[in-house]
Amino acid sequence: MPVMPNDFHFLDYAHGFKELIFQGKSTENQGQNIQNITSISHIIDPIDPLIFLSIMKQHNQLSFYWENQKKQEAIVAIGAIKSLQVNDNQTENNRFEQCQHFVKNTLNDINYIDESLNINYPHFFSYFTFLDKHNHYNKSFSLATIFIPYIQLFKKKDIYTLTINTYNNYPNLEKIKEQIKNNFSEKIILHQSLKTEKENLLSYSLEESQYQPFIDKVNHGLEAIKTKKLTKIVVAHALEVKTNTNFNIIKSLKNLRKNYPDCYIFAIGNEQEENFIGASPERLLSIQDNQLISDALAGSASRGKNNDEDQKIGKNLLNSEKEKREHQVVSNFIFKQLSNMGLNPQKASLQLLKLSNIQHLWTPINAEINPNITPFEIIHKLHPTPAVAGEPINLACNLIEKSENFDRSLYAAPIGWLDKQGNCEFIVGIRSALIKENSARLYAGAGIVAGSKPEQELTEIKLKFQALLQALI
Repeated sequence: MPVMPNDFHFLDYAHGFKELIFQGKSTENQGQNIQNITSISHIIDPIDPLIFLSIMKQHNQLSFYWENQKKQEAIVAIGAIKSLQVNDNQTENNRFEQCQHFVKNTLNDINYIDESLNINYPHFFSYFTFLDKHNHYNKSFSLATIFIPYIQLFKKKDIYTLTINTYNNYPNLEKIKEQIKNNFSEKIILHQSLKTEKENLLSYSLEESQYQPFIDKVNHGLEAIKTKKLTKIVVAHALEVKTNTNFNIIKSLKNLRKNYPDCYIFAIGNEQEENFIGASPERLLSIQDNQLISDALAGSASRGKNNDEDQKIGKNLLNSEKEKREHQVVSNFIFKQLSNMGLNPQKASLQLLKLSNIQHLWTPINAEINPNITPFEIIHKLHPTPAVAGEPINLACNLIEKSENFDRSLYAAPIGWLDKQGNCEFIVGIRSALIKENSARLYAGAGIVAGSKPEQELTEIKLKFQALLQALI
Protein backbone atom coordinates (compact mmCIF):
# COMPACT_ATOMS: atom_id res chain seq x y z
CA MET A 1 0.00 0.00 0.00
CA PRO A 2 1.23 3.53 -0.71
CA VAL A 3 2.40 5.34 2.41
CA MET A 4 1.28 8.82 3.45
CA PRO A 5 4.26 10.91 4.57
CA ASN A 6 3.95 13.61 7.18
CA ASP A 7 5.69 16.17 5.03
CA PHE A 8 6.37 16.43 1.29
CA HIS A 9 9.64 17.36 -0.40
CA PHE A 10 9.19 18.02 -4.09
CA LEU A 11 11.48 16.90 -6.85
CA ASP A 12 12.41 19.27 -9.61
CA TYR A 13 10.76 16.58 -11.72
CA ALA A 14 7.36 17.32 -10.19
CA HIS A 15 7.73 21.08 -10.72
CA GLY A 16 8.94 20.54 -14.26
CA PHE A 17 6.12 18.15 -15.06
CA LYS A 18 3.48 20.59 -13.79
CA GLU A 19 5.08 23.44 -15.70
CA LEU A 20 5.11 21.33 -18.85
CA ILE A 21 1.39 20.60 -18.53
CA PHE A 22 0.15 24.01 -17.49
CA GLN A 23 2.19 25.85 -20.12
CA GLY A 24 -0.58 24.72 -22.44
CA LYS A 25 -2.86 27.29 -20.80
CA SER A 26 -0.99 30.01 -22.68
CA THR A 27 -2.51 28.83 -25.96
CA GLU A 28 -5.80 30.26 -24.78
CA ASN A 29 -4.26 33.70 -24.54
CA GLN A 30 -2.70 33.35 -27.97
CA GLY A 31 -6.13 33.05 -29.55
CA GLN A 32 -5.61 29.49 -30.76
CA ASN A 33 -8.40 26.94 -31.01
CA ILE A 34 -8.75 25.49 -27.51
CA GLN A 35 -11.83 23.41 -28.28
CA ASN A 36 -9.88 20.35 -29.46
CA ILE A 37 -8.35 18.40 -26.57
CA THR A 38 -5.93 15.50 -26.62
CA SER A 39 -6.32 13.11 -23.69
CA ILE A 40 -3.39 10.82 -22.82
CA SER A 41 -3.84 7.93 -20.36
CA HIS A 42 -1.21 5.58 -18.98
CA ILE A 43 -1.09 3.06 -16.12
CA ILE A 44 1.42 4.11 -13.45
CA ASP A 45 2.82 2.60 -10.27
CA PRO A 46 0.72 3.03 -7.10
CA ILE A 47 0.76 6.43 -5.44
CA ASP A 48 -1.34 7.70 -2.55
CA PRO A 49 -4.06 9.98 -4.00
CA LEU A 50 -3.53 12.53 -1.22
CA ILE A 51 0.21 12.68 -1.93
CA PHE A 52 -0.62 13.15 -5.60
CA LEU A 53 -3.05 15.97 -4.80
CA SER A 54 -0.62 17.72 -2.47
CA ILE A 55 2.27 17.64 -4.91
CA MET A 56 0.54 18.27 -8.22
CA LYS A 57 -1.93 21.01 -7.27
CA GLN A 58 -0.90 24.61 -7.82
CA HIS A 59 -2.43 27.65 -6.13
CA ASN A 60 -5.72 29.08 -7.41
CA GLN A 61 -6.71 25.99 -9.36
CA LEU A 62 -9.93 24.04 -9.37
CA SER A 63 -9.38 20.66 -7.74
CA PHE A 64 -11.39 17.59 -6.88
CA TYR A 65 -10.54 14.70 -4.56
CA TRP A 66 -12.77 11.70 -3.92
CA GLU A 67 -12.08 8.39 -2.22
CA ASN A 68 -14.15 5.41 -1.15
CA GLN A 69 -11.97 2.84 0.59
CA LYS A 70 -14.74 0.25 0.76
CA LYS A 71 -14.99 0.25 -3.04
CA GLN A 72 -11.19 0.63 -3.40
CA GLU A 73 -11.68 3.65 -5.63
CA ALA A 74 -10.20 7.12 -5.65
CA ILE A 75 -10.02 9.96 -8.13
CA VAL A 76 -8.12 13.25 -8.19
CA ALA A 77 -8.60 16.10 -10.68
CA ILE A 78 -6.38 19.19 -10.89
CA GLY A 79 -6.85 22.32 -12.96
CA ALA A 80 -9.53 22.89 -15.59
CA ILE A 81 -8.67 22.72 -19.26
CA LYS A 82 -12.32 23.30 -20.07
CA SER A 83 -15.07 24.29 -17.67
CA LEU A 84 -18.52 25.72 -17.21
CA GLN A 85 -19.61 27.73 -14.19
CA VAL A 86 -23.27 28.70 -13.93
CA ASN A 87 -23.85 31.79 -11.82
CA ASP A 88 -27.47 32.47 -12.67
CA ASN A 89 -30.37 30.64 -14.23
CA GLN A 90 -31.55 33.31 -16.61
CA THR A 91 -31.22 31.00 -19.65
CA GLU A 92 -34.03 28.78 -20.86
CA ASN A 93 -32.11 25.73 -19.59
CA ASN A 94 -31.69 24.95 -15.89
CA ARG A 95 -28.23 24.47 -14.42
CA PHE A 96 -28.39 20.67 -14.73
CA GLU A 97 -29.31 20.88 -18.42
CA GLN A 98 -26.48 23.34 -19.00
CA CYS A 99 -24.03 20.84 -17.50
CA GLN A 100 -25.43 18.07 -19.70
CA HIS A 101 -24.98 20.25 -22.80
CA PHE A 102 -21.39 20.90 -21.72
CA VAL A 103 -20.73 17.14 -21.56
CA LYS A 104 -22.30 16.50 -24.95
CA ASN A 105 -20.43 19.30 -26.68
CA THR A 106 -17.08 18.54 -25.04
CA LEU A 107 -17.08 14.81 -25.86
CA ASN A 108 -17.01 15.66 -29.56
CA ASP A 109 -13.82 17.66 -29.09
CA ILE A 110 -11.58 15.07 -27.40
CA ASN A 111 -8.98 12.90 -29.10
CA TYR A 112 -8.09 9.88 -26.90
CA ILE A 113 -4.64 8.34 -26.63
CA ASP A 114 -4.75 5.37 -24.25
CA GLU A 115 -1.29 3.86 -24.56
CA SER A 116 -1.88 1.36 -21.76
CA LEU A 117 -5.13 0.12 -23.35
CA ASN A 118 -6.86 0.60 -20.02
CA ILE A 119 -9.80 2.34 -21.70
CA ASN A 120 -9.82 5.00 -19.01
CA TYR A 121 -11.23 8.19 -20.45
CA PRO A 122 -11.11 11.61 -18.80
CA HIS A 123 -13.91 12.21 -16.34
CA PHE A 124 -16.14 15.22 -15.91
CA PHE A 125 -16.24 16.61 -12.37
CA SER A 126 -19.30 18.49 -11.22
CA TYR A 127 -20.91 20.00 -8.16
CA PHE A 128 -23.90 22.19 -7.35
CA THR A 129 -24.96 24.53 -4.58
CA PHE A 130 -27.88 23.47 -2.42
CA LEU A 131 -30.19 26.23 -3.68
CA ASP A 132 -30.53 27.22 -7.33
CA LYS A 133 -29.82 30.85 -6.52
CA HIS A 134 -27.29 32.71 -4.41
CA ASN A 135 -28.24 34.38 -1.16
CA HIS A 136 -26.47 37.47 0.17
CA TYR A 137 -24.35 35.71 2.80
CA ASN A 138 -21.69 34.03 0.70
CA LYS A 139 -20.88 33.08 -2.87
CA SER A 140 -17.93 30.74 -2.52
CA PHE A 141 -19.05 28.42 -5.32
CA SER A 142 -21.05 28.85 -8.50
CA LEU A 143 -24.60 27.50 -8.69
CA ALA A 144 -23.16 24.75 -10.89
CA THR A 145 -19.62 23.82 -11.90
CA ILE A 146 -18.44 21.17 -14.33
CA PHE A 147 -14.94 20.75 -15.73
CA ILE A 148 -12.43 18.48 -17.43
CA PRO A 149 -9.06 18.67 -15.64
CA TYR A 150 -5.55 19.04 -16.93
CA ILE A 151 -4.44 16.20 -14.64
CA GLN A 152 -6.45 13.20 -13.48
CA LEU A 153 -5.49 10.23 -11.32
CA PHE A 154 -7.92 7.33 -11.17
CA LYS A 155 -7.47 4.41 -8.79
CA LYS A 156 -9.60 1.29 -9.08
CA LYS A 157 -8.45 -1.54 -6.82
CA ASP A 158 -4.73 -1.94 -7.58
CA ILE A 159 -4.75 -0.16 -10.96
CA TYR A 160 -3.67 3.50 -11.05
CA THR A 161 -4.22 5.43 -14.28
CA LEU A 162 -2.79 8.88 -14.94
CA THR A 163 -4.60 10.98 -17.54
CA ILE A 164 -3.25 14.25 -18.92
CA ASN A 165 -5.53 16.49 -20.99
CA THR A 166 -3.94 19.12 -23.20
CA TYR A 167 -4.51 20.81 -26.55
CA ASN A 168 -4.16 19.10 -29.92
CA ASN A 169 -1.75 21.74 -31.17
CA TYR A 170 0.34 21.90 -28.00
CA PRO A 171 4.00 21.63 -29.12
CA ASN A 172 5.13 19.69 -26.01
CA LEU A 173 2.65 16.85 -26.49
CA GLU A 174 5.35 14.26 -27.11
CA LYS A 175 7.32 15.42 -24.04
CA ILE A 176 4.25 14.90 -21.85
CA LYS A 177 3.75 11.38 -23.20
CA GLU A 178 7.39 10.53 -22.52
CA GLN A 179 7.29 11.92 -18.98
CA ILE A 180 4.21 9.85 -18.09
CA LYS A 181 5.94 6.66 -19.22
CA ASN A 182 9.18 7.43 -17.42
CA ASN A 183 8.63 6.07 -13.90
CA PHE A 184 6.19 8.82 -12.95
CA SER A 185 5.22 7.51 -9.49
CA GLU A 186 8.80 6.78 -8.48
CA LYS A 187 10.06 10.20 -9.47
CA ILE A 188 7.19 12.27 -8.08
CA ILE A 189 8.32 11.97 -4.44
CA LEU A 190 11.90 12.53 -3.28
CA HIS A 191 11.62 11.00 0.16
CA GLN A 192 9.43 10.80 3.23
CA SER A 193 10.15 13.05 6.17
CA LEU A 194 9.47 12.15 9.77
CA LYS A 195 8.89 15.76 10.71
CA THR A 196 6.19 16.04 13.37
CA GLU A 197 3.10 18.01 12.43
CA LYS A 198 1.89 20.61 14.87
CA GLU A 199 -1.70 20.34 15.98
CA ASN A 200 -4.00 23.23 15.16
CA LEU A 201 -5.40 25.09 18.15
CA LEU A 202 -9.10 25.52 17.46
CA SER A 203 -11.01 28.51 18.73
CA TYR A 204 -14.69 27.71 19.07
CA SER A 205 -17.44 27.58 21.64
CA LEU A 206 -19.95 24.85 22.38
CA GLU A 207 -21.94 26.93 24.82
CA GLU A 208 -25.66 26.39 24.66
CA SER A 209 -26.26 30.05 23.75
CA GLN A 210 -24.45 29.49 20.46
CA TYR A 211 -27.04 26.91 19.49
CA GLN A 212 -30.09 28.99 20.37
CA PRO A 213 -30.66 29.94 16.69
CA PHE A 214 -30.78 26.23 15.89
CA ILE A 215 -33.30 25.58 18.67
CA ASP A 216 -35.40 28.50 17.41
CA LYS A 217 -35.40 27.08 13.86
CA VAL A 218 -36.41 23.65 15.16
CA ASN A 219 -39.33 25.17 17.06
CA HIS A 220 -40.29 27.26 14.03
CA GLY A 221 -40.25 24.10 11.92
CA LEU A 222 -42.39 22.23 14.45
CA GLU A 223 -44.94 25.06 14.31
CA ALA A 224 -45.11 24.77 10.51
CA ILE A 225 -45.57 21.01 10.83
CA LYS A 226 -48.26 21.48 13.46
CA THR A 227 -50.22 23.76 11.13
CA LYS A 228 -49.92 21.15 8.35
CA LYS A 229 -47.82 23.40 6.12
CA LEU A 230 -45.00 20.85 6.20
CA THR A 231 -44.54 17.22 7.14
CA LYS A 232 -40.76 17.60 7.47
CA ILE A 233 -38.10 20.32 7.49
CA VAL A 234 -34.32 19.82 7.64
CA VAL A 235 -32.79 22.41 9.93
CA ALA A 236 -29.09 23.10 9.41
CA HIS A 237 -26.61 24.92 11.62
CA ALA A 238 -23.16 26.36 10.91
CA LEU A 239 -20.35 26.32 13.45
CA GLU A 240 -17.57 28.87 12.85
CA VAL A 241 -14.08 27.94 14.02
CA LYS A 242 -10.63 29.51 13.72
CA THR A 243 -7.12 28.20 14.26
CA ASN A 244 -3.78 29.72 15.17
CA THR A 245 -2.40 28.59 11.80
CA ASN A 246 -3.91 27.75 8.43
CA PHE A 247 -5.75 24.46 8.20
CA ASN A 248 -3.81 21.58 6.68
CA ILE A 249 -6.33 20.28 4.16
CA ILE A 250 -4.33 17.16 3.31
CA LYS A 251 -3.96 16.26 6.98
CA SER A 252 -7.69 16.79 7.60
CA LEU A 253 -8.54 14.54 4.65
CA LYS A 254 -6.11 11.96 5.93
CA ASN A 255 -7.91 12.05 9.30
CA LEU A 256 -11.32 11.75 7.66
CA ARG A 257 -10.09 8.81 5.58
CA LYS A 258 -8.84 7.08 8.71
CA ASN A 259 -11.87 7.85 10.89
CA TYR A 260 -14.59 7.13 8.33
CA PRO A 261 -13.50 4.24 6.07
CA ASP A 262 -17.12 3.51 5.10
CA CYS A 263 -17.82 7.06 3.84
CA TYR A 264 -17.04 8.98 0.69
CA ILE A 265 -14.14 11.32 1.55
CA PHE A 266 -14.11 14.40 -0.67
CA ALA A 267 -12.54 17.81 -1.19
CA ILE A 268 -13.55 20.50 -3.68
CA GLY A 269 -11.12 23.37 -4.17
CA ASN A 270 -11.99 26.60 -5.97
CA GLU A 271 -9.79 29.27 -7.54
CA GLN A 272 -9.89 31.38 -4.35
CA GLU A 273 -8.23 28.61 -2.34
CA GLU A 274 -11.45 27.73 -0.52
CA ASN A 275 -11.91 24.03 0.14
CA PHE A 276 -15.15 22.21 0.80
CA ILE A 277 -14.29 18.89 2.46
CA GLY A 278 -16.17 16.13 4.21
CA ALA A 279 -17.02 12.49 4.76
CA SER A 280 -20.46 11.70 3.37
CA PRO A 281 -22.29 8.40 3.88
CA GLU A 282 -25.05 9.36 1.44
CA ARG A 283 -25.00 8.39 -2.23
CA LEU A 284 -27.47 10.37 -4.30
CA LEU A 285 -26.90 8.58 -7.59
CA SER A 286 -24.60 5.86 -8.87
CA ILE A 287 -24.77 4.47 -12.40
CA GLN A 288 -22.50 1.61 -13.41
CA ASP A 289 -23.10 -0.42 -16.57
CA ASN A 290 -26.67 0.90 -16.79
CA GLN A 291 -27.50 -0.10 -13.21
CA LEU A 292 -28.70 2.74 -10.99
CA ILE A 293 -28.49 2.94 -7.19
CA SER A 294 -29.75 5.72 -4.93
CA ASP A 295 -29.66 5.75 -1.12
CA ALA A 296 -32.59 6.72 1.04
CA LEU A 297 -30.79 7.74 4.22
CA ALA A 298 -32.77 9.35 7.03
CA GLY A 299 -33.32 8.60 10.70
CA SER A 300 -30.30 8.63 13.02
CA ALA A 301 -29.04 7.42 16.38
CA SER A 302 -25.70 7.27 18.18
CA ARG A 303 -23.49 4.20 18.37
CA GLY A 304 -23.29 2.18 21.58
CA LYS A 305 -20.30 2.01 23.90
CA ASN A 306 -20.23 -1.78 23.52
CA ASN A 307 -21.77 -4.35 21.20
CA ASP A 308 -24.83 -5.06 23.37
CA GLU A 309 -25.63 -1.36 23.79
CA ASP A 310 -25.03 -0.74 20.09
CA GLN A 311 -27.42 -3.50 19.05
CA LYS A 312 -30.06 -2.19 21.45
CA ILE A 313 -29.77 1.35 20.05
CA GLY A 314 -29.95 -0.02 16.50
CA LYS A 315 -33.02 -2.11 17.29
CA ASN A 316 -34.74 0.89 18.86
CA LEU A 317 -33.93 2.93 15.75
CA LEU A 318 -35.45 0.28 13.48
CA ASN A 319 -38.58 0.22 15.63
CA SER A 320 -38.94 3.96 16.17
CA GLU A 321 -42.17 5.19 14.58
CA LYS A 322 -40.86 8.75 14.46
CA GLU A 323 -37.56 7.78 12.76
CA LYS A 324 -39.26 5.36 10.37
CA ARG A 325 -41.78 8.04 9.40
CA GLU A 326 -38.94 10.43 8.61
CA HIS A 327 -37.19 7.74 6.59
CA GLN A 328 -40.32 6.71 4.69
CA VAL A 329 -40.77 10.24 3.37
CA VAL A 330 -37.32 10.06 1.78
CA SER A 331 -37.56 6.55 0.33
CA ASN A 332 -41.03 7.25 -1.09
CA PHE A 333 -39.79 10.46 -2.72
CA ILE A 334 -36.84 8.79 -4.47
CA PHE A 335 -39.02 5.84 -5.55
CA LYS A 336 -41.69 8.17 -6.95
CA GLN A 337 -39.24 10.42 -8.81
CA LEU A 338 -37.56 7.47 -10.51
CA SER A 339 -40.93 5.94 -11.36
CA ASN A 340 -42.13 9.21 -12.89
CA MET A 341 -39.11 9.12 -15.20
CA GLY A 342 -40.25 5.79 -16.62
CA LEU A 343 -37.79 3.68 -14.67
CA ASN A 344 -38.78 0.61 -12.68
CA PRO A 345 -37.18 1.13 -9.26
CA GLN A 346 -36.92 -1.61 -6.67
CA LYS A 347 -36.54 -1.00 -2.94
CA ALA A 348 -34.26 -3.14 -0.80
CA SER A 349 -35.35 -3.91 2.75
CA LEU A 350 -34.95 -1.30 5.47
CA GLN A 351 -31.61 -1.74 7.20
CA LEU A 352 -29.02 0.03 9.35
CA LEU A 353 -25.99 1.85 8.01
CA LYS A 354 -23.50 1.86 10.88
CA LEU A 355 -20.74 4.47 10.82
CA SER A 356 -18.04 5.07 13.41
CA ASN A 357 -20.03 7.54 15.51
CA ILE A 358 -23.59 7.36 14.19
CA GLN A 359 -26.05 4.93 12.58
CA HIS A 360 -28.80 5.62 10.07
CA LEU A 361 -31.88 3.97 8.66
CA TRP A 362 -30.99 3.04 5.10
CA THR A 363 -32.93 1.81 2.06
CA PRO A 364 -30.97 1.27 -1.18
CA ILE A 365 -33.14 1.79 -4.28
CA ASN A 366 -32.14 0.16 -7.59
CA ALA A 367 -33.23 0.51 -11.20
CA GLU A 368 -32.06 -0.30 -14.70
CA ILE A 369 -31.23 2.93 -16.46
CA ASN A 370 -32.94 4.08 -19.64
CA PRO A 371 -30.25 5.16 -22.14
CA ASN A 372 -32.43 8.09 -23.19
CA ILE A 373 -32.22 9.55 -19.68
CA THR A 374 -29.03 11.38 -18.73
CA PRO A 375 -27.46 11.41 -15.23
CA PHE A 376 -28.08 15.13 -14.87
CA GLU A 377 -31.79 14.67 -15.61
CA ILE A 378 -31.98 12.21 -12.73
CA ILE A 379 -29.97 14.44 -10.38
CA HIS A 380 -32.28 17.32 -11.21
CA LYS A 381 -35.29 15.21 -10.21
CA LEU A 382 -33.69 13.88 -7.03
CA HIS A 383 -32.11 17.03 -5.60
CA PRO A 384 -32.93 18.02 -3.01
CA THR A 385 -34.42 14.94 -1.40
CA PRO A 386 -36.52 15.27 1.78
CA ALA A 387 -33.45 13.91 3.62
CA VAL A 388 -31.74 17.30 3.25
CA ALA A 389 -34.67 19.69 2.63
CA GLY A 390 -38.05 18.48 3.83
CA GLU A 391 -41.52 17.79 2.52
CA PRO A 392 -43.10 19.35 0.50
CA ILE A 393 -39.78 20.21 -1.12
CA ASN A 394 -40.55 23.70 -2.43
CA LEU A 395 -42.11 24.94 0.80
CA ALA A 396 -39.25 23.48 2.82
CA CYS A 397 -36.62 25.15 0.61
CA ASN A 398 -38.40 28.50 0.88
CA LEU A 399 -38.38 28.25 4.66
CA ILE A 400 -34.71 27.20 4.67
CA GLU A 401 -33.77 30.19 2.50
CA LYS A 402 -35.64 32.63 4.75
CA SER A 403 -34.63 31.23 8.13
CA GLU A 404 -30.94 30.27 7.76
CA ASN A 405 -28.53 33.18 8.30
CA PHE A 406 -25.72 31.51 6.37
CA ASP A 407 -25.08 30.12 2.91
CA ARG A 408 -25.37 26.35 2.60
CA SER A 409 -23.03 26.54 -0.40
CA LEU A 410 -22.25 22.93 -1.39
CA TYR A 411 -23.60 21.57 1.90
CA ALA A 412 -26.23 18.86 1.28
CA ALA A 413 -25.85 19.31 -2.48
CA PRO A 414 -24.77 16.96 -5.32
CA ILE A 415 -21.02 16.39 -5.72
CA GLY A 416 -19.56 13.85 -8.12
CA TRP A 417 -18.19 12.74 -11.47
CA LEU A 418 -19.30 11.09 -14.70
CA ASP A 419 -17.54 9.52 -17.65
CA LYS A 420 -18.00 9.09 -21.39
CA GLN A 421 -20.01 5.88 -21.00
CA GLY A 422 -22.62 7.49 -18.75
CA ASN A 423 -21.26 5.93 -15.56
CA CYS A 424 -21.38 8.35 -12.66
CA GLU A 425 -21.33 8.69 -8.90
CA PHE A 426 -22.81 11.63 -7.03
CA ILE A 427 -22.99 11.96 -3.29
CA VAL A 428 -24.75 14.43 -1.00
CA GLY A 429 -22.27 16.87 0.54
CA ILE A 430 -23.14 16.35 4.19
CA ARG A 431 -20.75 15.92 7.18
CA SER A 432 -18.81 18.76 5.63
CA ALA A 433 -16.90 22.01 6.19
CA LEU A 434 -15.96 25.04 4.11
CA ILE A 435 -12.34 26.02 4.83
CA LYS A 436 -10.19 28.99 3.86
CA GLU A 437 -6.81 29.66 5.46
CA ASN A 438 -7.38 29.53 9.23
CA SER A 439 -11.20 29.76 9.18
CA ALA A 440 -13.73 26.97 8.81
CA ARG A 441 -17.49 26.76 8.71
CA LEU A 442 -18.77 23.34 9.79
CA TYR A 443 -22.22 22.23 8.64
CA ALA A 444 -24.66 19.85 10.28
CA GLY A 445 -28.40 19.34 10.03
CA ALA A 446 -31.29 17.39 11.51
CA GLY A 447 -34.61 16.29 10.06
CA ILE A 448 -37.60 17.66 11.96
CA VAL A 449 -40.94 15.82 11.86
CA ALA A 450 -43.94 15.59 14.17
CA GLY A 451 -42.66 14.29 17.49
CA SER A 452 -39.16 15.74 17.15
CA LYS A 453 -37.70 17.14 20.37
CA PRO A 454 -35.37 20.16 20.09
CA GLU A 455 -32.94 18.86 22.73
CA GLN A 456 -32.56 15.52 20.93
CA GLU A 457 -31.97 17.24 17.59
CA LEU A 458 -29.36 19.45 19.24
CA THR A 459 -27.58 16.35 20.54
CA GLU A 460 -27.57 14.92 17.01
CA ILE A 461 -25.94 17.92 15.35
CA LYS A 462 -23.37 18.24 18.14
CA LEU A 463 -22.42 14.62 17.45
CA LYS A 464 -21.95 15.45 13.77
CA PHE A 465 -19.90 18.57 14.56
CA GLN A 466 -17.66 16.61 16.89
CA ALA A 467 -16.80 14.16 14.13
CA LEU A 468 -15.62 17.03 11.91
CA LEU A 469 -13.73 18.79 14.69
CA GLN A 470 -11.75 15.64 15.41
CA ALA A 471 -10.64 15.53 11.79
CA LEU A 472 -9.66 19.19 11.53
CA ILE A 473 -7.31 19.40 14.53
